[in-house]
Amino acid sequence: MAEIGNGGVCFPKGFSASGIKAGIKASGNLDLALLYSKEGAKCFATFTKNQVQAAPVLYDKKVLSGKNIIHAVFINSGNANACTGNQGYADATSMAELVEKELNLAKFSVLVGSTGVIGHKLPMDKISAAVPELVKNLSTENSELFAKAICTTDTILKTGSVSVQTAKGEVRFGGSCKGSGMIHPNMATMLAYITTDLQLPEDFSAEFRELVNESFNAITVDGDMSTNDTCILLASGQSGISLNDLSATEQTDVRNALFGLMKCLALQIVKDGEGATKKIEIEVCGACSKTEAMQIAKSIATSNLVKCAFFGADPNWGRIVSSAGASGVAFDADKLSLYFEDAQVVKNGMPTDISVNVLREIVKREEYKISLNLHLGEFKASVFTCDLSYDYVKINAEYTT
Repeated sequence: MAEIGNGGVCFPKGFSASGIKAGIKASGNLDLALLYSKEGAKCFATFTKNQVQAAPVLYDKKVLSGKNIIHAVFINSGNANACTGNQGYADATSMAELVEKELNLAKFSVLVGSTGVIGHKLPMDKISAAVPELVKNLSTENSELFAKAICTTDTILKTGSVSVQTAKGEVRFGGSCKGSGMIHPNMATMLAYITTDLQLPEDFSAEFRELVNESFNAITVDGDMSTNDTCILLASGQSGISLNDLSATEQTDVRNALFGLMKCLALQIVKDGEGATKKIEIEVCGACSKTEAMQIAKSIATSNLVKCAFFGADPNWGRIVSSAGASGVAFDADKLSLYFEDAQVVKNGMPTDISVNVLREIVKREEYKISLNLHLGEFKASVFTCDLSYDYVKINAEYTT
């Protein structure tokens, strides 16, 4: 697997970015971000499956239903532009049109994104006044400013980059995302933007959705799916290298690099879960299908009782088994095996004589893995989650105040 760096969205050829303060956030932090591809980039995207969808999600889906070449993505933070009715959709449209006009782009060349508090109208006067400066500041050196400008309650910047050397030359991938609370994506408050200078085929959409399922859709912080979840991949093709022209081995290397970057970004969200002190991988194997393995893993990973035990460093394996049983997937409880790292806790549905002190040492760690084997089939899936701490409750009790 290629090593992941921190180059960000401007690491691949063909992209520039900016991030500025427009006064949307009361904190005065950066709140407008722009990602730009002068020559245009092929766009692949997934969105939230929440039935309550924010205006920018609805606008982007409409744009992408008619084309897939995009020149820019314009994002605001501090306001989700969700549950804002017709005015919200009009404001999302205006955001795109402002950038299109400033960059002299054709209509429907710009996508938009918003993140923040739900139910408030966008301060379009502030946004409109800031667009000229945002465009003026575009630079290939602004990956970090872009990453900062899309954040809300994030405590760390979430960026990454990776490159692959092929016989035809170097291929690059970069990315940035935000999110720490209201995280339980099903793409379809998480926003993720991936860039590459590789030329991708038109039929890459299905593969991109699968990569999203294995990365951003395989994490959970609190089990709450946002109204704004968006993951966008932009391919500028500026490397001059086409995926289809690479050897089978090189194609595998390129796909692994893209997946590695997306997984790295997704795990940064889990690590930054609001108030989180631990990052835990829940692996379910021996299932009859990957779908069932994922369903059980998510049932465990979203259980408040399980997550509280994680926070308290309590190796309460009974809660894990119980959550698996409540998942709705049929299995034989008498065949279950459960491991905390390499320590077997359950065998054939019964507890082993493993020392509780051994287990306590494991669950005190900041990161560890729990594995549940159903012994029914050959499929497996992992979900990455965090603990549920006092701080999570405090942060979300005071979110709008």
